[in-house]
Amino acid sequence: VITGRNRGLGLATTRELVAQGAETIVICRSSTPELDEAGVTGIVEGVDVTDAEALAAAADEIMAKGGAIDILINNAGYFYGPEEKVLDDSLNFDEQLKQIDICAVAPLRVSSAFVNKGLFKEGGRIVIISSQAGSAAWRLVQNPEGGDYGHHMSRAACNIAGVLLAQELRSKGIAVGLLHPGFNKTGMTKKYEHIWEVEGAVDASVGAKRVLHETKAISMETTGLFINCEDGLEIPF
Repeated sequence: VITGRNRGLGLATTRELVAQGAETIVICRSSTPELDEAGVTGIVEGVDVTDAEALAAAADEIMAKGGAIDILINNAGYFYGPEEKVLDDSLNFDEQLKQIDICAVAPLRVSSAFVNKGLFKEGGRIVIISSQAGSAAWRLVQNPEGGDYGHHMSRAACNIAGVLLAQELRSKGIAVGLLHPGFNKTGMTKKYEHIWEVEGAVDASVGAKRVLHETKAISMETTGLFINCEDGLEIPF
């Protein structure tokens, strides 16, 4: 099951899952012609990842139609366009909270619904698509001027939620992986289009292959780790 994205990296990951022979169910607010043509096993529409009741109903629907699942990919995300700065008084606190709700709380909300509905097979895995933007250690060397507060805070919160979830679900044998998908050319990163080539951004189809490669490596031995899909190495928190 993959959440949230009927375009960009989510759509590319969905297509790659289907290409690799996986029975794939997509949870989203609304489908698109591209998603309809992707060949997925099922699409559960009308589900917002900020709505706990809708997620519980979606879990029931998935269980009724196909039974337990192997992998949940929490891919839904949100990125506020303008770069927020304190010094120019451009902070948008409502947008910051929206990003935190969608990028940090939602993966926990979805995972909780699925776990409590008994939706995972033995040895199931939870993938959380995060971002290196949530690494406080890397911000000290990569963001000399600060900014983009909502984006970075939401991803840092996402990461600690993933670690705590990994610890809690260890007794259930459910592994949790936090993945930075790399720099992909998508609508979400379009505000950085001017540095796509300089920073090595790749097409979403390439990013999807990287994500699934690292998804396969998630195990109880690696549960809770924050992995860079560009090179397979661990990212410091």
